[in-house]
Amino acid sequence: MYQTILVPVDGSDFSAHALPVAVELARRTGATLHLALVHDPSAYIPFVPGEVAVPVYDAALVSTQREADQTRLTRAVASLKDSGIRIVSKFLEGTVVESLVEYGQQVAAELTVMTTHGRSGFARLRLGSVASAYLTRATAPVLLVYGAGRQPEDSAPTLPSGTLLCALDGSAFSELILPHAAGFADACGMKMALVSVVSPHAVGMAPFATEALLADPAVLDQEEHDRLGYLERTAKSCPPGTTTRGVTDMSVSNAILEEAKRIGAGALAVATHGRGGFKRLMLGSIADELIRHSVLPILVYRPDPSK
Repeated sequence: MYQTILVPVDGSDFSAHALPVAVELARRTGATLHLALVHDPSAYIPFVPGEVAVPVYDAALVSTQREADQTRLTRAVASLKDSGIRIVSKFLEGTVVESLVEYGQQVAAELTVMTTHGRSGFARLRLGSVASAYLTRATAPVLLVYGAGRQPEDSAPTLPSGTLLCALDGSAFSELILPHAAGFADACGMKMALVSVVSPHAVGMAPFATEALLADPAVLDQEEHDRLGYLERTAKSCPPGTTTRGVTDMSVSNAILEEAKRIGAGALAVATHGRGGFKRLMLGSIADELIRHSVLPILVYRPDPSK
């Protein structure tokens, strides 16, 4: 069960979508809820137009914004005064993502709950996303919930319910999500389901420099059989009642989303390498695809690469 949950806030209605989820998790687990707001002075430094952009430090403007940010944090805490849980507020100064990661490590937060726009492609790269950048640095699980405009019309209860669908690819890396998924499922009263997708191979078609599907039913049948055996073995280390399903599809992320729809999953769980910037854009990421296209809450875990 969780002891420390971190919730980044900025005073907006958008970030406030994470609060009810975090509060209910803290209430069920007895965790302390840490509300953190980051004041980034650089965000309020204007530039003088000209051939060369010159930053101009306006002490009065920065001071005014600092006071406004402190007020936003105070209001966020006040809105939870009757929640019946222990709340710690922290006003941070610095760059947003780095400050949140450092604070999360200081308080040993076992889970961060935050909202995401779920932007994709160049829109994400251009507009930026605190959630996306945070995922590339956080070493504890992050629960992403969607802000206004991404929630299903028939709004679900505060916490997800039903089944937590865990995406695996047969690697030890992907399995690192499982202990965290089990803890989250227990806190929410959910069951777990494991899904793994087999994609047909592609082979080069020399001298045409193109690729074609390898239509070998025997090879595909063997891979599907091996994947089912893998899922059954993996499920033995999961909570009782964990179900498994192997799917064959050219698009892994689409297959996972379709499986989530088929079983009426309440949330998804996946491990990620946490690539960022152009590397993510070029290489792609199953976790990234799920974040962009699903309206379900997603538990994401980026294992610490130093361990």
